[in-house]
Amino acid sequence: MSEGEDQRAFVVARLADESWVTELPANGAPVVVGSGAEADVRLADRGVADRQLVLSWDGEKLVLESEADGTYLGGKRFEGRVELKPGDELACGAAQLVVGVSAPLTAGGRRALTHHEFRERLYEELARAARGGRPTALLMLSARTGEGGRVTAKALESFRAGDVVATYASDELELLLPDTDGPTARAVVQRILAEAELEASVGLAVAPDHGDSPERLIRSARRALAAAGENGGFAEPPEREAVVSDPSDHMESRDEATRALLADLEDAAADDAPVLLLGEKSAGKSIFARYLHRRSSRREGPFVVLPCAALLDEEVALEVLTDELLEQALGGVLFLDEVVELDRAGQRRIVEWAEAAERDVRFVATTHRAIKALVERDAFDRALYELIAVHVVEVPALRNRPEDILPLARRFAVEAGASEPVRFSAAALARLRSYPWPGNVLELRNAMERAVCLARDSEILAEHLPSEPMPIASSEGRLREHVDNVERDAIIKALADCNHNQTHAAKRLGISRRALIYKMEKYGLKRPPRGSRRS
Repeated sequence: MSEGEDQRAFVVARLADESWVTELPANGAPVVVGSGAEADVRLADRGVADRQLVLSWDGEKLVLESEADGTYLGGKRFEGRVELKPGDELACGAAQLVVGVSAPLTAGGRRALTHHEFRERLYEELARAARGGRPTALLMLSARTGEGGRVTAKALESFRAGDVVATYASDELELLLPDTDGPTARAVVQRILAEAELEASVGLAVAPDHGDSPERLIRSARRALAAAGENGGFAEPPEREAVVSDPSDHMESRDEATRALLADLEDAAADDAPVLLLGEKSAGKSIFARYLHRRSSRREGPFVVLPCAALLDEEVALEVLTDELLEQALGGVLFLDEVVELDRAGQRRIVEWAEAAERDVRFVATTHRAIKALVERDAFDRALYELIAVHVVEVPALRNRPEDILPLARRFAVEAGASEPVRFSAAALARLRSYPWPGNVLELRNAMERAVCLARDSEILAEHLPSEPMPIASSEGRLREHVDNVERDAIIKALADCNHNQTHAAKRLGISRRALIYKMEKYGLKRPPRGSRRS
């Protein structure tokens, strides 16, 4: 097959809020761009002539011809005939056009990421999605024995440039689909499996609905995969999950920081005043909140959980926070998990409910944010803060409770299916203690689930666990490669989001168009987006 047969040329047109892609035939036939009824790319704009310009592609050369006034190439007025390069920008009237040449990605052009690379990418993608308020789909896929490679190859062939395929374990994949909602993600993966004539079990989780952090989203996707079962099919995570560990397990902790924390909780449990638990995400605040409840006089009463991060806006918050729901906590505890994430209207709703009558309820709340500073800036309701922050208790991060790490690792391994006693190599034990666990208890649990999957009931080795943080001084080449990969992926995303308009993409990236063109050439990015996803 010749190079021309492999390649496709096209023009992306944008006018006002509408954009579309038109393929250019490889036989050199002219494609007319203009406002006339017979134009192949019709631009309904008064500043565009009936026959503004002509594009042609013979499989090797992409040519522009224009005699009409008002055609611009790369920001400069143009008349005549010229050979274009992929990525060249044209303008006429209010319309913008970008020409491109694409070729199907070869097997060497894309690869499945490692789990470590995937997690880094997930962190970056969720941060970007949070800024833009867009969904991100994470799918965990378990193929039949020996068929994981076929699923990987089909996914790499079919996915958009910004989508990610990674290897979780043997015949298990993790798939990341940015800017994709649940139904679309499900349809895409179902189509891939159908085209490959493969069956697999798939767990689907979508941020922010199923998790607002990478570790929570991974946990949700793994729970969904477990719900899908071993016989194929799709599932989303069950609505509720049992507490990771029984709070009484911490009673025997040998860690000094944990023992000091338990002493503080014992003091707080002695009266009936509200308690605010501060600490990093996934540090175990909800576990210690339940411990507090069990040590208090309300231990026989209800423990009603309000996941505040799921109450996304005023409408949702007010719909959920009804008197009927709140009054379920009477005689027990109303637990406001990550209370700062609650919408301002929801904050006021809690205060009004509490002040409307003398409620027989104890408030226990958690947050990973600097709530007192938010109150001082009037970014959090002062009345609610005063309601919940009578006792304020700090929950240390897992890295600051080193004696808890190994007992928790053993417990999580057993919960993931490992045989008792759990066996760790000496190097694995060293890594458990030396790794900083930025994702705290939930990262440890996710890591142990994968380690058990990789070890297959054998000894858990160091390579089954997250790697040590990469030292910059001794791994400059690897660090540079990682930075380049991140930069390249960011450029691919920006171009895709901007319909391959280099000017808009450069603005989104915060660099000049000249710098963008240089970086595109550096990374060989001459292919435009594959177009909108079809399900």
